[in-house]
Amino acid sequence: MRLSDIDLRLLRVFKSVAESGGFVKAQAALGISQPAISSHIANLEQRLNVRLCNRGPQGFSLTPQGQNVLDETNQMLDHLDAYANRLNEIGEKTVQRIRIGVVDCLVTDPQNPLSATIKRVKAQQKSTSVRIGIYDYLDCLTELRSGRLDIAIVGIDADAKLPEGIEAIHIYDELSGLYCAPDHACSGVTDLNELTGLLNKAEISAHSFLLNPIDDSFNMHLLDENADISQGNIESTTYLTLAGTHVGLIPKHYADQWVKADQLVAIAPDTYSVTTRFHAVRITSANPSDVAQKIWDQFSTMNGTK
Repeated sequence: MRLSDIDLRLLRVFKSVAESGGFVKAQAALGISQPAISSHIANLEQRLNVRLCNRGPQGFSLTPQGQNVLDETNQMLDHLDAYANRLNEIGEKTVQRIRIGVVDCLVTDPQNPLSATIKRVKAQQKSTSVRIGIYDYLDCLTELRSGRLDIAIVGIDADAKLPEGIEAIHIYDELSGLYCAPDHACSGVTDLNELTGLLNKAEISAHSFLLNPIDDSFNMHLLDENADISQGNIESTTYLTLAGTHVGLIPKHYADQWVKADQLVAIAPDTYSVTTRFHAVRITSANPSDVAQKIWDQFSTMNGTK
């Protein structure tokens, strides 16, 4: 098996679950729901073709194969983190650097303040190097904890508990809804009872950490994250939705371009919508650089907390 970014992500989730002693206890460390964690572990077991852990009334425990995978994972991740740190230290630091991680497809949202914030800080401190990386939610947290990011911009549910050691500032909200292609069975259906029945039968693609985020009246049939099709980002969901094979949970600002081109149709937007509260997050114990603190202060001012 050749390791991909998806494999590394799933292995990091497995490591956290194993070290926490179960799915429920790992929620605080990972910042995602128990069903999402369960889905990640099931995907990893499928990819490795081995049962990693026992879960049920008797409690959580690793199988012998799971313990072997954990041992190998710990060694591999330790080597990768040490290697990345050595790479970061190569070369003389001549300018102050700020490293920011964002989840995908935020740039089309006019409410996203990141570009304007960078512009203001760069005007104040010209000898600043800004690096922006596109990651999924879990990778943002991993890169923060490893010291390879200073700040990340991620969506956090209003009821979610922040992962341990993380502080956050709310900076803006993003509205998402269900979309389909014009020739999909759900297109143009206005009767909510009929629509709910169709959605129950439909394949629905969304972020891997958002399980049934709209309501409990229908079940979201999410794709397994595998080597062929990944639901880990908005762009892959949009491909499937444009293909007409899936209903997609897509941010409105991102879907608008295809709605205007009559390639996507919003499904009952007054009924099916999700508001994602985007936050700037950083490690509580970190010692930020001057420029990283300036960016953070800009977000604090915007939020009214400073």
